[in-house]
Amino acid sequence: MKKTSKAVLVTAFVLPGLGHYLLKRYISAVILIGASLTLSYILISTVIERALVISDKIIKGEIQPDLIGITQLASDSSTGDGANLMGYVTTALVAVWVVALLDIFRVSWLVR
Repeated sequence: MKKTSKAVLVTAFVLPGLGHYLLKRYISAVILIGASLTLSYILISTVIERALVISDKIIKGEIQPDLIGITQLASDSSTGDGANLMGYVTTALVAVWVVALLDIFRVSWLVR
């Protein structure tokens, strides 16, 4: 497999920017990897925070530990400022991934 093909696949399926690193485009790699890891951290920490709130309510007895109560609480917490943040972060993460893919195609075309 060519190095450029491997770079495109790694960028598409593993981590945005990793293909740039394989092609020795270190500045682009650091920017894209840093952006994607930061956005992923924000997204995952927000989801964990919501899960902890729900589990605390179950432990305190505020809601019953059944699927209907948990589902209702999870859907209620998906509105408001937290939902807006998650929407923006998800959109930004997808945008970083698309930019990384487009750029790795451009870079791999130049390397040929």
